[in-house]
Amino acid sequence: MNRVLLVNHENKPLRICSWKRALKLLLKGKAQCEKSIKSIEDYISINNTEIPKVIQLNYDVAVPYKELPFCRINVYVRDDYTCQYCGKKLPPSELTLDHVYPKSRFGPDIWENIVTCCKECNQYKADKTPKEAGMKLLRRPFRPKEYFEYEMKKYSYTEQMYWRRWMYKSA
Repeated sequence: MNRVLLVNHENKPLRICSWKRALKLLLKGKAQCEKSIKSIEDYISINNTEIPKVIQLNYDVAVPYKELPFCRINVYVRDDYTCQYCGKKLPPSELTLDHVYPKSRFGPDIWENIVTCCKECNQYKADKTPKEAGMKLLRRPFRPKEYFEYEMKKYSYTEQMYWRRWMYKSA
């Protein structure tokens, strides 16, 4: 775990930053170790330097509203790297994006029309709608609402579990 959760003065998550950025904030006096951190498990050890896994800014910052950008990796994260037709969980190199309503029929490039798909299902479906191809979507595509939850999904399971446990403990 080489990432640090940065929270504002009210303990609301702002972002996940690198340990280097966290160390700079601590050394410049712009942030401090979160008060509820007490055990050695709550620190990252890098080159004999202990850095807390959660730091709190010393000044008040509003939690910015961020809309999750529409891009390939975020669609994969939303769909949990799973083909939305056959249900196979695959690595990104074996996945493609599929337009539910085909691009050849002017289907838009928006969250609600794009799903993660394996190459075989994408070729089988071709330029048809799922109904025309006799295929069924596992779930309807949607626009993600919670930016921070999706950002957390890009990190390891142990990091996610630690940050979630900490956020619910401090809430």
